[in-house]
Amino acid sequence: MDQAEKKPAFRTTPITVILEGDLNKVAAGLIKNLGGTVRFSTPSGHELSIPAGKLQALRNSLPDASLLRLPYPHAAAQVTSQGVNLTGALDMQTLGNGGASVTIGIIDLGFASLSAAQAAGELPADLTVTDYTGTGTGGTDHGTNVAQIVHDMAPNARLFLAKINSDTQMDAALTAMQAAGVRIINHSVAWYGAAFYDGTGPICAIAERAATNGILWVNANGNDRYKHYLATFSDTDGDLRHNFATSQNYNTIALNANATVTLILNWDDYSSAKVNYDLFLYNGVPGAGGSIVAQSTNIQGPGGWLPPYEIITYAAPAIGTYYIVVTKKTSNTANKRLTIFSLGPNLGIKTNASSIAQPADGIAVLSVGATSLSDVPEGFSSEGPTTNLPTPRLKPEISGPDGVVTSLSPAFYGTSGAAPHVAGAAALVLAQTPALTTTQLRQALIQTANDVSTAGFDSRTGYGRLSLDADQDNWNHDQDNCPLIANADQLDTDTDNQGDACDADDDNDGLADALEIQIGTNPLLADTDGDGLSDYFEVAFDGNAAAYTVGADLNPLAADTDGDTLSDFAELAYDGTPGAYLPGTDLNPLSTDTDADGFPDNTDPSPLSFNYCDGDIAPLGHPDGVVNAADYALALRIVLGELAPSDLELSHLDLYPVGAPDNVIDLADLALLLKLMQ
Repeated sequence: MDQAEKKPAFRTTPITVILEGDLNKVAAGLIKNLGGTVRFSTPSGHELSIPAGKLQALRNSLPDASLLRLPYPHAAAQVTSQGVNLTGALDMQTLGNGGASVTIGIIDLGFASLSAAQAAGELPADLTVTDYTGTGTGGTDHGTNVAQIVHDMAPNARLFLAKINSDTQMDAALTAMQAAGVRIINHSVAWYGAAFYDGTGPICAIAERAATNGILWVNANGNDRYKHYLATFSDTDGDLRHNFATSQNYNTIALNANATVTLILNWDDYSSAKVNYDLFLYNGVPGAGGSIVAQSTNIQGPGGWLPPYEIITYAAPAIGTYYIVVTKKTSNTANKRLTIFSLGPNLGIKTNASSIAQPADGIAVLSVGATSLSDVPEGFSSEGPTTNLPTPRLKPEISGPDGVVTSLSPAFYGTSGAAPHVAGAAALVLAQTPALTTTQLRQALIQTANDVSTAGFDSRTGYGRLSLDADQDNWNHDQDNCPLIANADQLDTDTDNQGDACDADDDNDGLADALEIQIGTNPLLADTDGDGLSDYFEVAFDGNAAAYTVGADLNPLAADTDGDTLSDFAELAYDGTPGAYLPGTDLNPLSTDTDADGFPDNTDPSPLSFNYCDGDIAPLGHPDGVVNAADYALALRIVLGELAPSDLELSHLDLYPVGAPDNVIDLADLALLLKLMQ
């Protein structure tokens, strides 16, 4: 298999952290600007996903009262395929749908470590397993990996496992599964040589029989995109050898020492079998000193009865390049289309298109390509269409994730890993709507697939990567902004990618919708009274955003809480900086008389300074509590412009009009001062 994609640099790797404290609008915006997302908000905190390199910037920008921490230490008890969440199967399970009442068949080549997987809780204890090979259910653990993925996707579905090693065994397994009420079969196996990959032949016939009996057959599309060759036999130089390229009558394959390769040649002559091709493997260039190390020369055509395919298996004694040659027995027969598959290393000259094996090419088979966990089509994943002429059949129909974890593999790659995701998903959809026919079930999976490659259908991912619609609102898991609550309108007032139907804070103002409904504010509007202060700010004025307290909080339903005709915004902006209350520089929006001097804020010339209005200004800057000639002398100098009054002089000497000082010291104030001195 191909190597996994290189991991991104650590600084860009998303890291999960927990924020304990209020997640207000400012903090939410900061997280978004740093490339992070708020994944969940719970009473215990807010789970954030943020690039590791941005973590310190977030910490530096949060209030000291906020706690930013890693998740508490934990250890895995069992493993679950990452595809469960990626495809939306977790949505189904969260809503109580684990595929109960559906039986899934898994026809595979071996179930080694099955008991260990059951003991670890990775597979159910009550599954059925049958060995049709006579060699026991073990051998390879391929089928056990497949079964784990199916079970991860549909944990309540019943499992019927069958180990086979031939098409007749597969047929017998199908019969038993049909009798057991199996509705879905997963087959992560590719078959070669039975037909020319056009949906015909005995292998596809078995899958077709399953469909006829109400069973959806889900098949891996194969991993042969780099291991396949397709062309029409061409012999331009008359040596009865196929020309793979101009003046080149061989293909190549690189083998390591002791590596075993199987090469399969078959050609499009199954209906008549009149043409005889042979297959050879050379060590060294053919015709230039190379020698034949393996060959398959079965007799087809006149005098022969064998089907049109040849197969050789060879273990290389030494590392090197080996050469593949296809010959035609006689020159007077038609040139047929031919294919070569390598069950081993990639071919030197390869054909990506139509690299699917059987029964993935079947008409009724749901064929599955492979995409990485980041939705990139796997390079090795076999490519459609089928070889039917003149109209090839579109394949695969859908793709699924691979490279997922099982208890036996840290990364189970290939379409073998992709197909069981689809099979398990089929059980969930069938449990959701039991009346679906096989055709309808197949179409339901295709219809909700998420397009991850070329727009529309493409021959690598089909109609898209598997994506379920748990809430049945016609939006798949990848598109739905509320995957657990039906919301066909997808309304998202605060554009936080969480639909209003499931967003605890629709307007993203920091107040829960439930509290806003209780208070009477608009949960779809961050500033209900339109005073320039958010509902969150007004309700949290006393430091507690979880409750609204009259007299301690600003009124989010009124622009002027204290009714002094000055808006809350204006009083908080008295110092020129709106949005925060600073005692001593801002007016108190909860009081009509901030300085408690008897003069209301809306008429007080010095609303932050107590207005004494007693005429006592001498000595200058230090009134002595006595009104006399010294006060009058200073007052006269102020009126004449010789002295500029400070706030202190204004608070004592601004006497006129009586009861409503005008913030000006003039002759009227001087006249009243004289009366006070009498």
